[in-house]
Amino acid sequence: MKELKKTNPQVLTLIQTLLEKGYRGQAPIWVAVAKKLATPTRRLAEVNVYKINKLTGEGDVIVVPGKVLGTGDLDHRVTVSAFKFSESARAKISEKGSAITIEELVEKNPKGTSVRIMGG
Repeated sequence: MKELKKTNPQVLTLIQTLLEKGYRGQAPIWVAVAKKLATPTRRLAEVNVYKINKLTGEGDVIVVPGKVLGTGDLDHRVTVSAFKFSESARAKISEKGSAITIEELVEKNPKGTSVRIMGG
């Protein structure tokens, strides 16, 4: 069976950026996120808001190498970075914390300190 490759130019650019930042900046978290994003689309992480609420604490910063879905509610402030957000998830997260793209998180925190990967 032949190996399938990503064709979405946005995903390919993001993976390349993460690998460069990870290897040049000695930030292994970005390399790990890039590898998770390079998996087949059907295996990308899908994390619901209730799971984020359950597994994080006040002020945590997490990255989801996939999509955040809107089931559940947040009861504390958290910064969530993901490749995609459903509309309801972005709204619920923005009420208590912030929902940003992975590119924005890499710019704000190039070393990836205190960032946790969730899902997958």
